[in-house]
Amino acid sequence: MALLKAKVQRAITSMPFIGIAIWCFRMMDIEKIMTNQQPFVDSGIIEWEGGRVRILDHFHNVDFLDQAWRGTMGTFSPSTFGYDPVAWWQMFSFLTDLGPLYALWILESCRARSSYTPAYIPTIFSLLGQFTGLGSVAPIFYFLCFTSGPTASDLARMPVRNRTVRHEHVGVLLLVVLLFHTSQVFGMFLSPELTTRHFWTWAWQLAPFWIGVGNVLLTAISKPLLRKSISLTSENFILLVLGLISAGVWGYTLLYSPYPLPTLFLPALESQSEFVAHCRKALQADHLAVFASSLLWLIYSFYDLYSAGMLGGEWLYR
Repeated sequence: MALLKAKVQRAITSMPFIGIAIWCFRMMDIEKIMTNQQPFVDSGIIEWEGGRVRILDHFHNVDFLDQAWRGTMGTFSPSTFGYDPVAWWQMFSFLTDLGPLYALWILESCRARSSYTPAYIPTIFSLLGQFTGLGSVAPIFYFLCFTSGPTASDLARMPVRNRTVRHEHVGVLLLVVLLFHTSQVFGMFLSPELTTRHFWTWAWQLAPFWIGVGNVLLTAISKPLLRKSISLTSENFILLVLGLISAGVWGYTLLYSPYPLPTLFLPALESQSEFVAHCRKALQADHLAVFASSLLWLIYSFYDLYSAGMLGGEWLYR
């Protein structure tokens, strides 16, 4: 009974995550996105004033995936092709920042305490986010993780080995994120040819799947070689490298973007009927929801550690 009461209390405390998910879902308006995508799907061509690119057919050779993401190529095109320059800056920053986030989710899944909880299967949630927008999925993921995860009292009683990341499960995580996510994002936004950007936009859609599967398989294969390289598999090193890449893109944005930050990152509150304007609004809302919920999850997690006596009074500022 006490356990059930604790879970209910954590669920009630976690309701802000649900609020963020609902806000993002309404702001993105998936039905309007699909309506706007349909002309591209029907014609097989992404066309705008000044350019046109034919949509690649049978990219994955899996009909469900090829049909599901065919319209997505149109939604991403204002940013990846740059005919909405505001969206180019915003999405380049947004997608680069997903690298540390994906790594963080995988690292959390490699704690013993995450077994038999939603935190153990982040690949399913991150892949679902490719279909519906991660901003609608990430808050639900955090809600489930916080509700089903250990309470502060559980953490206080838990052996240290169950609280820490099992490094033998993340031996090549950094390499996998750089290969299947970061390099593809750079290809999407920086390739000189639009057809090459289009190719990498297709390839990136399965990035969460390849990160999860690639980490498991390649780590198992390379485990004997990495036993003496614990520093390369530590969560601090992984997040430092990915964080420096994100910081570099952020610094580049601050120095060279001709647009003020509110224009880049804050979605318009009013309804947008025009294709480019709605794509920009939807992806800005997606961006905001992902990282607002991530920040909230970190605050909740640090508060649990503080309540368990593992942090001092300065926990909120770390």
